[in-house]
Amino acid sequence: MQITKLDERGRLLIEKNIRDKYGDEFAVFEALGEIVLIPVPKDPLKALREEGKKLPKNMSVKELKVMARELALKEVLDEIDEREKMRKEHEKRKR
Repeated sequence: MQITKLDERGRLLIEKNIRDKYGDEFAVFEALGEIVLIPVPKDPLKALREEGKKLPKNMSVKELKVMARELALKEVLDEIDEREKMRKEHEKRKR
């Protein structure tokens, strides 16, 4: 985990190893009182095609939607758990 601060001009420094992995363009969202950075692929259509190749071929659109919702819910719950752990760790270090 990287901890960083905004500079005097409001810029955020992201370590090179993270930029190398995710690129240098991010969509910025505010969600649940937090700021979330989502990497923007250099070629979004290519990235979408590659993700599409990973989908099961024999599933209906309805089944894919159910699977997507279940995976999204699991990801959100896992993220909430992880952030709660990080918050507790941060509070512990502040004491």
